[in-house]
Amino acid sequence: MEIRGRQMKRAALAAALPLALAACSGAPSDGDIKAALLADQKRSEAQAEALAAGSGPAADMVRQLSAQSRVEVVSAHKLGCKEDGEKAYRCDVEVEVSRGGKTVKAPPASIRLVKGSDGWMAQR
Repeated sequence: MEIRGRQMKRAALAAALPLALAACSGAPSDGDIKAALLADQKRSEAQAEALAAGSGPAADMVRQLSAQSRVEVVSAHKLGCKEDGEKAYRCDVEVEVSRGGKTVKAPPASIRLVKGSDGWMAQR
């Protein structure tokens, strides 16, 4: 009886091992991709705000363009990833964005993601 229990435990471990290794494959997850896109968006918004910090017609124009082009990343779905250097992957993704309360799915795009000390970063 005890031998049979050990065999069942080994079988369960053998079945779970490929799943555990797949989870550690290194490629970014859907959540990692969304977080990287959101971080990139925040950096872009901060740059636009810095440009619009002054006064005058140019600053007003930058503020207006920034407000009109603002979108929110709703979701990111990884279609596939390939290694693209050390700690880097090129991923094909589908992204849903919301603008003015309307959500649309953008066409699939290829994004390079690099793993840094603060997590995944999107590169253009």
